[in-house]
Amino acid sequence: RICGSRGTKTQHKQGGADRENVTAIVTICVDGTTLCPTIIFKGQNFMSKWAENNVSGASLAHSPNGWTDGELGMLWMVKDFDGQTKEKAGGRTWVLLMDGHSSHYTLELLEYARDNNIVILGYPPHCTHVLQGLDVVCFAKMKEEFCKEIRKFKDSHFASVGKGNFAGVFGHAFLRAFMPDSIRAAFEATGVHPFNPDVITEKQMKPSLPTSTRGTFPLTQPSPVRA
Repeated sequence: RICGSRGTKTQHKQGGADRENVTAIVTICVDGTTLCPTIIFKGQNFMSKWAENNVSGASLAHSPNGWTDGELGMLWMVKDFDGQTKEKAGGRTWVLLMDGHSSHYTLELLEYARDNNIVILGYPPHCTHVLQGLDVVCFAKMKEEFCKEIRKFKDSHFASVGKGNFAGVFGHAFLRAFMPDSIRAAFEATGVHPFNPDVITEKQMKPSLPTSTRGTFPLTQPSPVRA
């Protein structure tokens, strides 16, 4: 139950303003499994308390702005992707689909992939909302579960989620959101497996229609404004 002003259609819940960037790298596999996620905290040094209650077994890292970069991208490729999929591949060539973030395409990373029989396919710009299974299927469920975990944490601790609690809150939501059926549905919905390019319609790939209007002054302006 919520107490609010009478007649107000939308009731807003107050939240804290002391927020920082945290990046989570999530990788799903066509067999319905997922790799352990990678969580990147903002900070100059890594604090041991950030690793508490890491229920998802995530790889933990840090960067000055909380974003990934070329160095972290390379570590992810070697430790997380190759480390967690090499045995499954069994010596065969395996494919990695990635978005266009610059950290994914450093020369070092591409050479490592080539030398280890990994084929990298990049999504075209501005198309991940249609082509990337995580965006199409999985992240909606993850957002829902993550919001539930945040509310649950706040209600039980009477405090906001901090860096020391993030791995646990994120991890519980991650384990509930990424289930085999939804992961396989992500590959099917985007036509990756079973391979079916017809699931992507021409309408989905059309460029956005222009919606801007040309601005005008209400009165004729003298030069040089008019020019």
